[in-house]
Amino acid sequence: MERESPEYVKISLAAAMTLGLARGRFWRDAKMTCVNLLLHYSDGCKANCAYCGLSRSRIADERTFIRVPWPVHAMDDIIAGLQTSSVARRTCISMVVHFRAIEDTLFLAERLVNETPQPVSVLLSPTITDEKYLKELQKAGVDKIGIAIDAASPEIFDERRGAGVTGPHKWDVYWQRFEEAIEIFGKMNVGMHIICGLGETEQDLVRIFQRVKDMGACNHLFSFYPEQGTGMGKVEPPPLDFYRRVQIACHLIDDGYSYYQNFDFDPETEQIIDFGVSKNVLDWVIDSGKPFMTRGCRNCGGKVDCNRPYGNSRPGPEVRNYPFEPTKEDIALIRQQLNPKPRRKRSIVFSVPNTKQFHSDSYSNRNGSSFIGVSVTGTRCHLLCSHCEAKLLAQMPKATTPEALWEMAQNLAARGGKGMLISGGCNADGILPIEEFSDILARIKRELGLLLTVHTKLANPAFASALAPTGVDAVMVDIVNTDVLQKIYHLKNKTIEDIKSSLLLLEEHSLPISPHILLGLNEDGKDSAELLDILKGRRLKSLVIVFLMPLPHTAMAGASPMPLTEVNRFFDAARSAFPEIPLYLGCAKPAGDYQKKLEMLALKHGFDGIAFPGDEIVKMAQKRRYAIRFDETCCALITPWADDKS
Repeated sequence: MERESPEYVKISLAAAMTLGLARGRFWRDAKMTCVNLLLHYSDGCKANCAYCGLSRSRIADERTFIRVPWPVHAMDDIIAGLQTSSVARRTCISMVVHFRAIEDTLFLAERLVNETPQPVSVLLSPTITDEKYLKELQKAGVDKIGIAIDAASPEIFDERRGAGVTGPHKWDVYWQRFEEAIEIFGKMNVGMHIICGLGETEQDLVRIFQRVKDMGACNHLFSFYPEQGTGMGKVEPPPLDFYRRVQIACHLIDDGYSYYQNFDFDPETEQIIDFGVSKNVLDWVIDSGKPFMTRGCRNCGGKVDCNRPYGNSRPGPEVRNYPFEPTKEDIALIRQQLNPKPRRKRSIVFSVPNTKQFHSDSYSNRNGSSFIGVSVTGTRCHLLCSHCEAKLLAQMPKATTPEALWEMAQNLAARGGKGMLISGGCNADGILPIEEFSDILARIKRELGLLLTVHTKLANPAFASALAPTGVDAVMVDIVNTDVLQKIYHLKNKTIEDIKSSLLLLEEHSLPISPHILLGLNEDGKDSAELLDILKGRRLKSLVIVFLMPLPHTAMAGASPMPLTEVNRFFDAARSAFPEIPLYLGCAKPAGDYQKKLEMLALKHGFDGIAFPGDEIVKMAQKRRYAIRFDETCCALITPWADDKS
């Protein structure tokens, strides 16, 4: 029989230690003063928040939540522990998104109120509750409500909790429930949980702190901590100086020393540069240590009941929230953390070659022709693949003879151009017919010094031998599965083994390989992980991920895009499998909202570059303080920005 709520709940390891249900000792002899209970069901939470250990799409051997294990215990044992505890000052029930959570939370609240001496809080899920339910909780004896909006802006909320991760949560619903809770439970009896480090700026955080304060509620501040196997499992916690500034801002606003309107922010990074108080007041507040202590539900004496020791960082000198008053030595360390040594910036390159025009608020390539695409077969293609049918070739400049290619290269070099993508239609074996152009390619490299990339589907010995002496800078090979080769590319006798053989041939001829993984040609994308296995252990110049871009009047014009949940998994796997290889989101991708979400995922997973980015992703990278470079070159050739120390 499953041990599920309401007879059983999960409690943090720290809470189990407090109640004598687990052995252990806290660093510096801290005491945990609130026992946090988490509803537990075998089929889990139905939400999909990108950073949460309870996310329905999480892939992990061990289910942690807020950094630590949460063992399952019987409510009878927990209540017995609460009845005799001299440390616990409060109990808090955390809901999950599950149809049984509504009834079970109310049942547990009534039981705790009637059977234990501690006051009871509920960390509410606005998505599955309403105003009537809030009144039922109050009637049951609950005295405090917490609502975890977590994200500091509607855009980040949607990206991390809502539509961006196919989650059920909505920004406006959270604020509506928050307002109702304040009305029912009274001012200062409701707290808003906010996580620092989900992609927001310091200004975003200060703005939401003020909104919460103006509504008559409290800010409960957390630092992001990555949970293995989640959508943000590879994302670093926010820099410590960032978090310390935000803690000070939160304290100043909640305690009425300053207001959002009094703060000054760097216009480019939105970092706090003035807290809106005098230096004497700021020094006094820092020396008090209070901004750096855990923020949570308070008792009638104004003391924080919920101090969550080491809940969002490991114990040690870089502890994020102190569960006790910081000592003078702690304050001295905090002051050092507020003024850290310069650190490396995150960086990204936006590739905008002149294969197509690009114009945005940040950059334009309209007046240049530094890197062009050329078809050496004109509009001819033997395969007529279902997703293209040679329509892409019709848009490209043509150079169907070596002489025409040389003339085009000379003109490009005379204009100060950088290079060319050599492409075209494939023959019946899926190979670009390049042999007759090999001498000219070598001459272009030798005499003009242009960058050259060559795009083919497969390679054979003749293709590799022809290219080997030319000095081309990258060879692009399509990485797809057998079904795509046979059904979409119309290569009836080819399999994934032919792709492996092509890669081996290129390696044996010491040619620089820049594979292009093409996603979206299968219905669900769930078999795409095998494409990464093909590339593991190989010498790669770069790895480019591209997507089906449905073209009008082709057999795949109405194809649905790859589900974003599968894209998220694949991007995470790609970055993990090739941490040292330049990883790029290429130019082929569906336009519109899907493109925006793809680019957000690429940024989240630490891609080194994005081709032809949308305005939104450029602005997001700027807002998140990335070092940014635009480059009018094919992304397969771009070197990641390494010299970017701030």
